[in-house]
Amino acid sequence: MTIECPIYYQEESVQHWLDAFAQQCPHLDVKDWQQVAHPEDVHYGIVWRPSAEFFARFPNLKAVLNLGAGVDGILRHPQLPESVQVLRLENAGMGAQMNEYFAYHVMHYHRHMDRYNAQQNNAQWQVFPGQPAKDFRVGLLGLGELGSSVASCLQGFGYTLSGWSRSQKTLDGIKCYAGAEQLDQFLSEVDALCCLLPLTEATRDILNKENMSKLPKGAVIINAARGEHLVEEDLIELLNSGHLRGAVVDTLRTEPLSSDSPLWRQPGLIITPHCAAQSWLAPSVEQISNNIDAMLAGQQPSGIVERNRGY
Repeated sequence: MTIECPIYYQEESVQHWLDAFAQQCPHLDVKDWQQVAHPEDVHYGIVWRPSAEFFARFPNLKAVLNLGAGVDGILRHPQLPESVQVLRLENAGMGAQMNEYFAYHVMHYHRHMDRYNAQQNNAQWQVFPGQPAKDFRVGLLGLGELGSSVASCLQGFGYTLSGWSRSQKTLDGIKCYAGAEQLDQFLSEVDALCCLLPLTEATRDILNKENMSKLPKGAVIINAARGEHLVEEDLIELLNSGHLRGAVVDTLRTEPLSSDSPLWRQPGLIITPHCAAQSWLAPSVEQISNNIDAMLAGQQPSGIVERNRGY
């Protein structure tokens, strides 16, 4: 059975994905969504930040399959029909990349690399006292698939770990907190706060002045989840006051960040261009193909998003 799957991605990448689908799963007829001759025949869409007119053009969609783990851009789409099922990528290489990203930056602060970088700029030579990894407390905001993977990775380095999630979880070697009533206690025990939360109305702006001020003085923040989790003005204020030692942000409210943004020149802030974890081509295509095949066979696919939860 052939299917016309509209695909909306960065324009320069469309052919790259189309070629991969043609090579890995030739039984699927995947087309650029703007080149589909009979949109009424399309039942499945492969999307990333779908355009304003996407859903209006395809009236008979049954499901959309996202080219990433975060689905907030789809769920906020004003034209998303209630009848359309939303599926997310569950890993596709992102887990390993997130592990590397957070391990790199946690060690950056644990081993005083931020301070040594500052010293080099001022031609200073001073050794800072080291501390065992177990004395550097790392907190995971979000204990889903990616958060749990990062926690497991950091355990291998000996860090003392805690985690916070909306609902109670039990993970070996991790002190788990849950719900709004336990957030303050969680924050008070963290030297490096790693944000891996999904973006929902409950988590939007969670990294605000009130919450970040509950971190111990000298704590650091690493956010590779969504830009809307972080109130950027509050972060700047807490960095300038010295309450926060530093921060790493991979996602911002406006991307790409404009060249005149003061964030580029903010002392203590490291910016990366939304590169912490990218969807690798081959495993993404395989997972999407398997899910489409499952739906065609009347079976339940993986990665189904619960709209009321936002992930």
